[in-house]
Amino acid sequence: MHPLAFDAYCMQHADSYGVSAKSYAAHLTRLCCGLEYSGNPTIYAAIQKWLNGTVEIEKPVVLSYRGRMTVVDVRAARNVEEHKQRVREWAESVWEAYSSQHDLAHTWVEAALTAKDKKLQQHSKYRICSHHDDNKGNR
Repeated sequence: MHPLAFDAYCMQHADSYGVSAKSYAAHLTRLCCGLEYSGNPTIYAAIQKWLNGTVEIEKPVVLSYRGRMTVVDVRAARNVEEHKQRVREWAESVWEAYSSQHDLAHTWVEAALTAKDKKLQQHSKYRICSHHDDNKGNR
């Protein structure tokens, strides 16, 4: 629940927590991951690695309406289960407010996953070539 709450908060306060294109992309894509990819840790990691590299992205317009719920609604929870439910509802409210940027978020998630796959392929190719070259020396 923590990543979902964190990213919902950051996207509701994008003027402070989404100043750069990378930070905006990080929170938008992580919010997307938390809701549409069940918080898949592999996708969270791919997003982080992608944004830690050199990426050319443009920050979209910061929206004025950012959801009907806020952290105050979450704080009103009376128990752990209600807290989890309210965090989810809050995040969904924020995500819904950003519906005009869903395509962009999906494009960025795909870019992060593609970059991850390319790095894995390069690493695998290197290992295969390296192993192949070692065998040549042993013949």
